[in-house]
Amino acid sequence: MVEISEEELVSLDNLADGLSEVRKYKSKQPKKDKNKEPAPPPINEEKVKKDKKRIKALPIMFLIFAVTVLLCVVSYVTVVYGNIPFVVKWRNIWIETAMTTDQHKWLATTFFPDRLIDEIMAKQVDIKDISITDIYGNQSKDVLGQENLTVGEPDKFGNEVYVNDKEENIVILKVKNSTFEGKLVLIDDPSRVSLAVTDYKNSRGEFICDYLEKENGIVGINASGFSDPGGTSLGGVVTGQCVSSGEYWGTYNSKYTLLGFDENNRLVVGGMENWQEYNIRDGMQYRPTLIIDGIKVVEDSAGWGLQPRTVVGQCENGVVMFLVVDGRQVGYSLGATMEDCADILLQYGAVTAGACDGGSSSVIAYDGDVISKPSARQMPTGRYLPNAWVVERKTTPETQK
Repeated sequence: MVEISEEELVSLDNLADGLSEVRKYKSKQPKKDKNKEPAPPPINEEKVKKDKKRIKALPIMFLIFAVTVLLCVVSYVTVVYGNIPFVVKWRNIWIETAMTTDQHKWLATTFFPDRLIDEIMAKQVDIKDISITDIYGNQSKDVLGQENLTVGEPDKFGNEVYVNDKEENIVILKVKNSTFEGKLVLIDDPSRVSLAVTDYKNSRGEFICDYLEKENGIVGINASGFSDPGGTSLGGVVTGQCVSSGEYWGTYNSKYTLLGFDENNRLVVGGMENWQEYNIRDGMQYRPTLIIDGIKVVEDSAGWGLQPRTVVGQCENGVVMFLVVDGRQVGYSLGATMEDCADILLQYGAVTAGACDGGSSSVIAYDGDVISKPSARQMPTGRYLPNAWVVERKTTPETQK
């Protein structure tokens, strides 16, 4: 047992006395009144003003939305069912343009009813009548009138002279209107024009400049269409039938017309199956025919829309014309209608003319270089082509050096 001394007991008593004097702690915080509601947070006047503005703006925003929807509905109904001439013209061109492409038909089918699309496309002009150029008239040495042409200056029809090659007897003109730009080639002698065919039939085509190189050509344009699933074809499978120097390739298709030259170097167009009967030396199938016996057989878009174009025509003096129009490029050239092309060729005296493949295939090359702007911009040299119309040089590689 532990014993405590008297001194220690006294100390403990003092400690107890000190504790009795300890006062309770008083908080300096104001006492809360349990019956009193807490004060509301301070009002953010700026936020209140913004909320009021938003509330006031709601009816206006709803009105704007409703008006926008109404305008869209009215516009759609007007475009689809209206009869305003200007609207009808461009609605039809829009549908025709979309439906005459391989990859962009959805631009019509998404927005327009099938009934309207079928009605518009049923008007597509496709003449099967046969026309053969009767060659006679001016056979002068300067059949193209090159002595009166200056590069950079307009010709008698106001089109700028782009090339005046007197050695090769080739004239190239810049042609344009409000929707397109292109090149028109005038060739003095139809016997120089032939159809060159790829060396890789049913595998792949060749570029337009390849055809010029292997055929000793000065000018070349695309010719036949080709099978193009997915828009990535190498152009190895020709559309319809073609013949090059008497050698046939492909299968005749009654859907298309002939565009070719006979053994007398006359341009022949029309729906004919027996090409031997017409002595066709070089020819291909596509459509439509544009000019028969000097008469235009297409009007306005003619069901073919606004597209890049490639067209071949011939005058009564034998002069051959290649027309290539650029397209599908906003701000530069949208494309041409079939009537646009026919009008240009008629201006320069065409009596027979027909269309080749168009769209992203349309391309023209001169003296080894592409001088058009193909719509397949990722391929400035143009697409692979199964064949091409080529104008043979008058000079040989040896004389060019």
